Amino acid sequence: MKTKILSLALIVVFAFSITTMAQQPERKRRSPEQREMTAKRFDRERANFKDFFTEEQQEKMKELRLKSTKAIQPLRNELNELRAKQRTLTTAEKADMKAIEDNIEKMAAIQVDIQKIRAKQHQEIRSMLSEEQRIKFDEMKSRRDKGFDRNPTPRNRFRHGA
Repeated sequence: MKTKILSLALIVVFAFSITTMAQQPERKRRSPEQREMTAKRFDRERANFKDFFTEEQQEKMKELRLKSTKAIQPLRNELNELRAKQRTLTTAEKADMKAIEDNIEKMAAIQVDIQKIRAKQHQEIRSMLSEEQRIKFDEMKSRRDKGFDRNPTPRNRFRHGA
């Protein structure tokens, strides 16, 4: 009798755990279909972009993006090194709060520098556009930014308070 009750209890616990695991959100990034849909959307936007701006403007934008990317890349590398150091500092047997806080300050300063470079690039692009093009450019940026919130991952939901 006790073995029957124990067996039944184990089956119930097992069934409950399977049901709970099935209801958890998937941890995968994106399915191939989702990546393909995103790529198609970006291709459409890129095609609209090319139709709206002159060849000369597109070439200048490309140069500005390249210049910004070259300036940002060493900062990204340094930021990645600081993030690795942060993991080491925070997982140490005895955490050195002063070192952790200093490292956080360094990471924040680099992120500020990256954002300044991006903002400068954005304003340089806007300055070479006509008023109508600026409106379209700003709308495109706004849509991209909203798209970030439209389908948030758990990490993004935390960031945006959703």
